[in-house]
Amino acid sequence: MKQIYHFDCARPPALTEKMLRIEIERRKTLRQTALVALAGALINWCLFIAAFLLYTVNIFLSIACISYTFAAIYGAGAIAAVYVNRRDTLWLLH
Repeated sequence: MKQIYHFDCARPPALTEKMLRIEIERRKTLRQTALVALAGALINWCLFIAAFLLYTVNIFLSIACISYTFAAIYGAGAIAAVYVNRRDTLWLLH
């Protein structure tokens, strides 16, 4: 039977176990990052709802909650804009 694959050639394989492990780790990190971002968004929504519920009890506490929520959202947006990677470089430097 004729061999269609040449196993004795000097070229390295197209895909190695190390490359697969790196890809698995990258996907795991992306999943974890998405879950952390979702958790942060849910915490901000809960704090925003709590601020509206606290409005009748204490207006200053309500304003503090809303201010913190907006500051957290703006800060998260700024961090996301800076650290969005594209081919291991910052997209702002392109």
